[in-house]
Amino acid sequence: MKKVFYFSLMVMTMFLMTACSSSGPGDAMKKYGNYLIKGDYEKFVDGLAFDESVGAEKMKEQKDGLVSMLKEKVSKEYEKKDGLKSIEIISEEISEDGNTATVKIKQTYGNGETQDGTQSMVKRDGKWLMSVDK
Repeated sequence: MKKVFYFSLMVMTMFLMTACSSSGPGDAMKKYGNYLIKGDYEKFVDGLAFDESVGAEKMKEQKDGLVSMLKEKVSKEYEKKDGLKSIEIISEEISEDGNTATVKIKQTYGNGETQDGTQSMVKRDGKWLMSVDK
């Protein structure tokens, strides 16, 4: 019984160390990109920095609408290119105050096409989120 307890404690400690390790905006963008690759649009949308002043109900509506749009339109665009295969972080530039960043990415599709892009990031409550630019 002690062995199981100590093993569980060790696993939880390793998990907490990994979860609490400082990850930058590029790491966060890579994680969100992997959600796109897997088609897990709900988790991808959870990585967006919505305007919190609109209230919880309105924010949920916005998130649900975006998830629907991703499923209906974006997934079809990915299918035309044989899927989104990988997202590579080219660079990250963090602002002086440490609360915003710009991440340059390269997306590779199943058909070999690549596309470069830039994503603005914002830090909220110690977590990097994708900025919803207007």
